[in-house]
Amino acid sequence: MDLKSSYSNSELRPFYAGSGAVASVSEDGRLLATSVIDEVNIIELAPTKRVLHRIENDDEQEITALKLTPDGEYLCYVSQAQLLRIYHLRSKRVVRSMKVSSPVYVIDCDPSSTLVALGGTDGSVSVIDIENGYVTHSLKGHGATISSVKFFGELNSTTWRLGSGDTNGVVKVWDLVRRSCLHTIQEHAAAVRGLDFRVSDADDDVLELLSGGRDDIVNLYQLGSTKKVKLVKTIPVHQQIEACGFIHDGEHQDLFYTAGGDAVYQILSLATASVIKKTNKPIEELFIIGVLPILQGSKMYLVLSDQTLFLVDLEASFVEPDTAVVIESKIAGNHGTVADMRFVGPDLKFLALATNSPALRVIPAPDLNAKSIVSDETTAARDHAQDSRDCFPLEVELYEGHTDLLNALDSSEDGKWLATCSKDHTVILWRYSSELEKFKAYAKFTGHAGPVTAVGLPNVMRSAWPEFIITASNDLTIKKWTVPKPGHETAEPHVVKVSDYTRRAHDKDINALSISPNDSTFATASYDKTCKVWDVDSGELQGTLANHKRGLWDVSFCQYDKLLATCSGDKTVKVWSLDTLSVVKTLEGHTNAVQRCSFINKNKQLVSTGADGLIKLWDLSTGECVRTLDAHENRIWALSVLHDGDEFVTADADGVFQFWKDCSEEQEKENLENHKRKVEQDQSLQNYMSQGDWTNAFLLAMTLDHPMRLYRVLESASAQEDGSSDFVFNEELDNVISTLNNEQIILLMKRSRDWNTNASKHAVAQKTIRCILLRHNIAALSDIPGIMNIIDAIIPYTQRHYSRLDGLVEQSYILDYSLVEMDKFM
Repeated sequence: MDLKSSYSNSELRPFYAGSGAVASVSEDGRLLATSVIDEVNIIELAPTKRVLHRIENDDEQEITALKLTPDGEYLCYVSQAQLLRIYHLRSKRVVRSMKVSSPVYVIDCDPSSTLVALGGTDGSVSVIDIENGYVTHSLKGHGATISSVKFFGELNSTTWRLGSGDTNGVVKVWDLVRRSCLHTIQEHAAAVRGLDFRVSDADDDVLELLSGGRDDIVNLYQLGSTKKVKLVKTIPVHQQIEACGFIHDGEHQDLFYTAGGDAVYQILSLATASVIKKTNKPIEELFIIGVLPILQGSKMYLVLSDQTLFLVDLEASFVEPDTAVVIESKIAGNHGTVADMRFVGPDLKFLALATNSPALRVIPAPDLNAKSIVSDETTAARDHAQDSRDCFPLEVELYEGHTDLLNALDSSEDGKWLATCSKDHTVILWRYSSELEKFKAYAKFTGHAGPVTAVGLPNVMRSAWPEFIITASNDLTIKKWTVPKPGHETAEPHVVKVSDYTRRAHDKDINALSISPNDSTFATASYDKTCKVWDVDSGELQGTLANHKRGLWDVSFCQYDKLLATCSGDKTVKVWSLDTLSVVKTLEGHTNAVQRCSFINKNKQLVSTGADGLIKLWDLSTGECVRTLDAHENRIWALSVLHDGDEFVTADADGVFQFWKDCSEEQEKENLENHKRKVEQDQSLQNYMSQGDWTNAFLLAMTLDHPMRLYRVLESASAQEDGSSDFVFNEELDNVISTLNNEQIILLMKRSRDWNTNASKHAVAQKTIRCILLRHNIAALSDIPGIMNIIDAIIPYTQRHYSRLDGLVEQSYILDYSLVEMDKFM
């Protein structure tokens, strides 16, 4: 029987999560810096999207602020331990590290990539020379935590300004050349979160300053050469401001932007204070925590509180006649906990996700066939997984329709229809549009009295659309719905309020639903420890499967036989016969609840995932686990299988994806090649030993790294030693041992340590150790890392062997005495 037992894996891990630090991007938009708690990631956004650097924070403290220099040469980041580090990207090392006076949460670099400004919670602002690593300015005067900093200046210019705002609403403008405070302004009633400078159109000697605060207002000031400040305008924007700035475009000098509350980015007119363009407010309660202008302000990245980044194209937005801001692309820093997923889209090249968000997420799936596949147990596999992860696309499509978190989803076999169910008591059926190359809401089903927890689409598409849909809810009922026939396209999805039938199904929450391959029956798995089988057409109960000791998490039909699999919190997977409704096999091996299960390999095998973070492959003929795949660190909530198990993907509670590709055939070929090579090497070893070629025999045995083969070479050499007292083994072998490098010496000493524990092998071990000590410099040997630990393990057994030999010598005296006494009676 051909079983799938070897899989290679490629990983997609969150690259921006769990940190309050706002992401940063280089001026050309090529590099993006993000943080994952105490780790910093440098992402290449163009020409390809991949992880360039992963910087681990040695003090394991959360990153609080980070900033890429505009030229992309350096990264400056500060941790909770109040330590600033300056990382040089080309040399991939930290070139400067210095302590700061207080925690830092705001940071800015000047346009020339020369200086970095840090705003501390103690009200001080420090300016540091990036390349030389020293403090150029220590600016004090604020009475509260610094909440914003902004540079203004050009290289070789005498006009260098730094704006700083604090949580009390005070704004200060500093002259960096004269090292003094030019202006102190208090026009805000809350924290100042946005600052921006520009030269006035009317007078080149006058600077204009824009400030935005959490008091929902933006102020425009004129700063003259003297200390006089003129408040030109106060504009209420009806939005908590987390970022604001001028639109630095010759054609739109009158415009500025704000972003923050309700996750809305808007462009307003300074003259009329009216909104010109804005983004749509998302259904989810989010806000924008930062705006990152690139390419001289022609594009901007919006950083949302869920670590999603939207790329806004201002040039395209101004061309469009409507008021919507053009969003060019979206990047997901993480996907949170993934509850369910399916391969969807043309050729199933996308992955639809149900996460802890009301929005449906669709991401590109990697092309595993384009990668070289190796065994998951080899070092090459780990390197391959790293390379594959680095090349993964980071884009995400967000589809809004639900008003609460998604629980589960299902898709048609061709991937063009997708159903999602939510805690908002509704189900939405999505249809893929070839023209738009996106999914579009087709129908919405309302009628459940509780959150909808499971949904199923038919497996057999008799028409161009799925004719029905099955749903299950926390109201303990199941419903069948008729899908409206496609006809005249409408802007809004069809709304279906009446189901074909409603059946009370279980006594506790229904966690999963699966429809049989021929669409005649469907099964529901519940936390009441039972699985029930129902007739699709009538909704009548056909049987109850009750053998689990705890609640059920998943149920799956077999595509090639009348079998059903269920998995449970009792740590088991059970395979049932649909003819007899009895248990055929119980699969035991998980150490925690089994979350997902699916048949693969034409019902020969089953794959299961558990709360223990393990993936198990089972042989259904024997009920034995043929392989355990360990690549997750948390509970695996989601599993989706493609091509009968040739590929599958798993996702855990940390939002880490593992994409698996079957490489059993390649692994078998590799094993055969290795076996053939091993046989040939064994024969060569025997030939060398029979010919007395101790040099090649010893070196080949060392290469094979097999303890017994190496032992036999040394044992045979000991049996054929030339009798000279100048050599331990013989001249040839002693000379070879004298040429070993440190790594080979460690290996040989480890082998000797292991042999020395056995009384029958200790003689060869002692001779090997003696040869090493005679043929190598003792001082040089003692400097080899780890060798002293090996010697410490050798000494106790060596003393035991000498004690045993001394005992044998003493006992031999009794034999001598007995023989002498016996001679007296002869």
